[in-house]
Amino acid sequence: MLKALIITRLKALYGSFFHSSRFKKKRRGSFKILVAIFALYIIATFFFMFFGFFHAICQPMVSSGFAWLYFSIASLTAIVLCFIGSVFLTKAQLFDAQDNELLMSMPIPPGYILLSRIAMLLVLNYIFQLFILVPAGIVYYMNYTVTAVGIVFFIIEFLFLPLIPLTLSCIFGWLLAVISERVRNKSLITTVMSLFFLAFYFYFIFQTNRYLQVLIENIHLIGSKIGSFVFPVYHFGLSIAEENISSLVLFLLSAIVPFAIVYAVLAHNFIKITTTKKGLTRIKYKEQPLKVGSAKSALLKKELNRFYTSPMYILNASLGVVFTLAFAVALIIYRDLPNLIIKDYPQLSTYINPLLITMICLLSSSNIISAPSISLEGKSIWIVQSFPVDGSDVLLAKAKMHMVICLPPVFLASLACIFTMKFSLVQIFLTLLLPALVTVFCALFGVVINLHFPKFDWLNETVAVKQSMSTGIAMFASMAVILLPAILYGLLFMQAMSVELFMFIFAIILSAVCLWMYRYLKTKGSAIFAYLG
Repeated sequence: MLKALIITRLKALYGSFFHSSRFKKKRRGSFKILVAIFALYIIATFFFMFFGFFHAICQPMVSSGFAWLYFSIASLTAIVLCFIGSVFLTKAQLFDAQDNELLMSMPIPPGYILLSRIAMLLVLNYIFQLFILVPAGIVYYMNYTVTAVGIVFFIIEFLFLPLIPLTLSCIFGWLLAVISERVRNKSLITTVMSLFFLAFYFYFIFQTNRYLQVLIENIHLIGSKIGSFVFPVYHFGLSIAEENISSLVLFLLSAIVPFAIVYAVLAHNFIKITTTKKGLTRIKYKEQPLKVGSAKSALLKKELNRFYTSPMYILNASLGVVFTLAFAVALIIYRDLPNLIIKDYPQLSTYINPLLITMICLLSSSNIISAPSISLEGKSIWIVQSFPVDGSDVLLAKAKMHMVICLPPVFLASLACIFTMKFSLVQIFLTLLLPALVTVFCALFGVVINLHFPKFDWLNETVAVKQSMSTGIAMFASMAVILLPAILYGLLFMQAMSVELFMFIFAIILSAVCLWMYRYLKTKGSAIFAYLG
């Protein structure tokens, strides 16, 4: 029974990528090739990033007699990445999965349900860990002699290291579930905490060079601190570097025992944890005048409420909003940054303002809020189809939701450019027009694509947002709409026309495409929507 549950979980993960929920057929080989290319790109990016990191610290540490510290830092990095990458997924999979009550109504031990979900999380942790420990091992192998015993120890510890971040993820995931049940605006709490982890990750990436220098200059101090306070990590490195069997045993115990305890506690209380709903303080009703609105405004409010009450929707579909706001704030705080770029690259002095406009457009194109909006209706899509409104109003409400959320940050970034840089009147007009047009295009394009590639058979909404064809197409196609014309101008039209004239032509073409998509959703799109599901 346990084996069947685990296989089902893994098949569901595979099927979310390679099966279409609309036609119930396997996707074509060309799509699988595209997914494989994208996966290889992600793997190569992480691999070379961590390869460079470990290449910078390997020789200084080993030559100083701290080979164990090298492997300890590799294991600590893997633990942190696995924890950040899986803590919120752990909450969703273990405690908030929609099929928890269905499975528990069957003659299946709760411990088996929990273990099958943990097995999927463990597989994901192995994937995260590959990006770190494999480059670390390769760098060490390229510079120093390794023994068969050291390789065996490395493989054994590789297999058991993910239990540490998995244990932490289970604990924190349970705490998040408890907190979210006790607060009224649970989506806000989850979103804020997710953004905190994301900000920490990007801060670490941007400060990597400084941390490398500090690490190399303070090897002895950092080594003593890790040896004293981070027990499992210390013995992880010591067992590999010195082939110490005692350290191997101590590491295995520190990884297995806490995990076994946490699993036993969660398995014993799994039914209570997943079915108990904590009550909230009731809000005292206050009589107010009844507000009457149009059907279109009601549909827009429905879409906005769906977005703001889903942390996973916010985090996976609207990070471009965060980056656009960050861009505006950075431009206001660091006003000399564009001038510093011009100083280092004087050939860009003529194009710095158009490049800033292009940057805002590119940030705006990274939002995919409308792309999964139809899929998120799920098996309840018949409800909106039964509304006494035209189907085009439902579709356009999803596009309007995208615009309402994304246009204010875009205008803020445009105003930041205008007030901090010396823009001509033409450039001011383009700064206000072009990013807004790109936002409208992304909103309409996401709905059109999702209309043709919906996914309704998801168990968790994260699947509809992250693992559907419509979101992938919307993300890459929207960015291509910005990058390809920029490349085309640089290769063919730079000498023939000014960049402002090229942007005007691009704005006219983009406006025509947006008008066509609007008409499409009003006519043929409405007819297609009526028969979805």
